[in-house]
Amino acid sequence: MERYLASSYCAVFLWGLAVLLGLIGLGRLLARVVGGEDAERAGWGLHAVWGTATYLFFGGCLAFFGACNELGIVVLIGSGLAAMIWTTVRGGWPTRASLAALPWTSWPAFAAVALTFSGGMAWQQGVNPADDLPAYYNFCEKLLATGSFDEPFSWRRLASLGGHTLLQCSILAKASFANAQAFEIGLCPVILLGLILGFRGGTLARSPLGVFLGLIAITTPILRVNTASHLTGTVLFLGLFATLDLVDRTGVSRRRLFAIAGLVAAGLCSLRAQNIPAAGGALGLFWLVAWIRDRRVPRTALLEAGCWVASLFAGLLPWMLMCYRSNGSPLYPFFSGNSNVQFNPQGLDAPLFNRINLPMQMIVEPTLLPLLLCLLAAPDWRRGLAARAVAISAVITALKVAYSLNLAPDEITIPRYVQPVLLASALAVLMTAASVPRTRLTAWVLSAILLGTNLPVRGQTLLAHYTALGHKDISIMPFRLAVIADYRKAQLLVPEGRRIFVCTDFPFLFDHKRNPIWTVDLPNGACPPPGLPFQKPPDETIRYLRQLGVEHLIFGSFDTTGELYSREKWEKHSLGNVPLFKIQALFFLDCFNTIERIAASEITLGQVGKLNVIQFRP
Repeated sequence: MERYLASSYCAVFLWGLAVLLGLIGLGRLLARVVGGEDAERAGWGLHAVWGTATYLFFGGCLAFFGACNELGIVVLIGSGLAAMIWTTVRGGWPTRASLAALPWTSWPAFAAVALTFSGGMAWQQGVNPADDLPAYYNFCEKLLATGSFDEPFSWRRLASLGGHTLLQCSILAKASFANAQAFEIGLCPVILLGLILGFRGGTLARSPLGVFLGLIAITTPILRVNTASHLTGTVLFLGLFATLDLVDRTGVSRRRLFAIAGLVAAGLCSLRAQNIPAAGGALGLFWLVAWIRDRRVPRTALLEAGCWVASLFAGLLPWMLMCYRSNGSPLYPFFSGNSNVQFNPQGLDAPLFNRINLPMQMIVEPTLLPLLLCLLAAPDWRRGLAARAVAISAVITALKVAYSLNLAPDEITIPRYVQPVLLASALAVLMTAASVPRTRLTAWVLSAILLGTNLPVRGQTLLAHYTALGHKDISIMPFRLAVIADYRKAQLLVPEGRRIFVCTDFPFLFDHKRNPIWTVDLPNGACPPPGLPFQKPPDETIRYLRQLGVEHLIFGSFDTTGELYSREKWEKHSLGNVPLFKIQALFFLDCFNTIERIAASEITLGQVGKLNVIQFRP
């Protein structure tokens, strides 16, 4: 129950620092073992990205075997801290001269990132009761409690390999859900600043333009409607760019650095499905153009391709296997798995005008237009192959996403899905231009435009981080302590070890150690074959669930809830003008009616608060 109450802010703050240092340590260890001398001198920001990719790989391996619980995460972070100490001792402690050489002139950027880190540890804004509470928070709780998180009836589990869940849990292992966004909101700005100031041996750290770019990056208003991956995608995509730039500038250890780049791309893909074409496209385009430009021997180029392809596949493999075990798809949306095509906006026909109109709207979107301007207006960045590769792949990915999601509400969907890759590619372009003397003026002008287009919102973002400190000892949840007790009392009515099928607003309040629990977040969105019966008698649903080993059902009142499982809400959607919601409404309403008919015919074990506990008749 402690994860639903506020943790000590000081303890969470220190644990967040431990996670950051642990990731840097894992990255340093990877650089020493795999990357060679060039990798060891890459800087702590890039090491943090490499460490994050390493952490995601080993965490995915543990999760596949059901061992990525609180203890498993603490062991991984502790290993990173040990690596941090070992590499520091081996590399020598800082001297007075090295301390004097630090970029002390960058203090404004460090002050801003300190504020965002401190406020991010307590950030509780942007929580979506229709996404986070029934799905994303539930994934975190299940991973921490059981070491893995199979959810065969969850469409959101199908659409996410699960890397972001592990990153959220890296803080939640020693904190509460008040700090569920701490990695995204608190740690990512720190890593982002380290990437920029450490670029090309710290070139930008010694320049006012570098400080300016750092301030722009960490104060960018991130579009979000839930706690899914946003800034984490930006950080890993920018880290992929910095890794490829290092490959382009080194004459040795190219294969090793390509292997690290593949691992970073795998971590990026594990966060969100739309990152897959961006990561794969950037790597493939960079490798192909480098082969042609440098006239590399085919055998050498193919060996380099083998390095990044193998590491990319190996890094994704544990997450793919888990997703296949959970939802029948190793890599959604390339493999549909147990998804219902009628729930998938990419799989439904739409007029060609609508498909073309959305990309055009995206181009002129106020939050995205400045980013696209940076990609198009900086002339000499084209000489930087890494920047060119990530920029082209980001634009293609953004256009593909806008073209595909034709039935979703575009005003909330398209910009937030494509902003992470476009922001990272714009920063890559500006960093490349800023590191060349004759293009710095262009970088200054574009950076000023990027800042000026949303300066008031940037100030509001910093103010929001400051305001979050006022909630550092408060867990803002849409329920009282009595609701937590109701969930535990309702679960006690079911014998320990029996599988439960649940349809409630807060499934993360259940004790996942006591009972295996399957949650339905979007009814009929994803389910094991042959699928939940639709518009059929309740006996068929009972028969289907029995075949899967389910004998018990817990559901909330569909008439009194105001969240995802609200009958009134979905009746309005069925008459609304959003095509995707109109389609989903049919399945939601049928699910509500079927569950209520099952409750009327089967054994009622009890009613606790708004929760109904049902057992199927023998």
